[in-house]
Amino acid sequence: MPSLLEQIDGARSDGKLRPDAAENIRRILSGEEGDFAVRVIGELSQANEWEELNDRFYKTLAFGTGGLRGRTIGKIVTPSELGAPTALGRPEFPCVGTNAMNYFNVGRATHGLVIYIQKWRSRQGMQGRPKIVVAHDTRHFSQEFAQLAAETASANGCDAVVFDGPRSTPELSFAVRYLDADAGIVITASHNPPHDNGYKVYFSDGAQVTEPHASGIIAEVNKIGGTGSVPSQKSRDHTEVVPAKGEIITAGDEIDRAYMERLETLILNRKLIRRAHDLKIVYTAIHGTGGVIVKPMLRKIGL
Repeated sequence: MPSLLEQIDGARSDGKLRPDAAENIRRILSGEEGDFAVRVIGELSQANEWEELNDRFYKTLAFGTGGLRGRTIGKIVTPSELGAPTALGRPEFPCVGTNAMNYFNVGRATHGLVIYIQKWRSRQGMQGRPKIVVAHDTRHFSQEFAQLAAETASANGCDAVVFDGPRSTPELSFAVRYLDADAGIVITASHNPPHDNGYKVYFSDGAQVTEPHASGIIAEVNKIGGTGSVPSQKSRDHTEVVPAKGEIITAGDEIDRAYMERLETLILNRKLIRRAHDLKIVYTAIHGTGGVIVKPMLRKIGL
């Protein structure tokens, strides 16, 4: 029986596998990416799922001005990825692939972001460790990706403040400013289908990154090598000084309370709200993060 590398080369020769996908797969099979990625590729190859392999490996998921966005659950889920699924049927692991929204690309994006922030702070003459706030929504793997982002930031010398549960993007923006952080990360894919997830970056002003920061972050992310595992400090230039490990801090009620106090200042007509105290309201977050703040906020203002 041909080896997995031989199967990949044969599929490329037969026109079933794109040259760029085959090259990315070969780098994983020839590298030190671990057994899991190899098992998944082998399962897809044995099932002749060449189109799935093309989709997953024809490029590396690009980090752009909007961050990252892509599939985190493949069109074809392999037995290794399925593992022990959740009660709702979610696979145990996100899909393997250089073009997927998975642990590799979340780690790669966070590593590049931290490097950019460290260089930016150095140019500004700022002392001490940088700080990043991390939030996530309720999508598949959002919590796991947020935790990985916090761990990657900490491992590369940055303090990471991570929420204790799902929070909205507006609250993430507020938290960046409230905590005087250098940047914020929110794991979300907005209105995309449920198999997708994404990664958005906000800068110290609480707004989504714009120039020149956007291009600077993109350049640093694109320098991160590898094909399937989470990048580490070792992937930096060996001449750089390795910064001290940062802290991971859990955020929760304090920021929620401060955010609601800020929201309360935006009320245009308090008298009108007081007169409507017996108003009946039906609200749904549609499986999103809004319920975390909207319901207590309505109670806080007397509705």
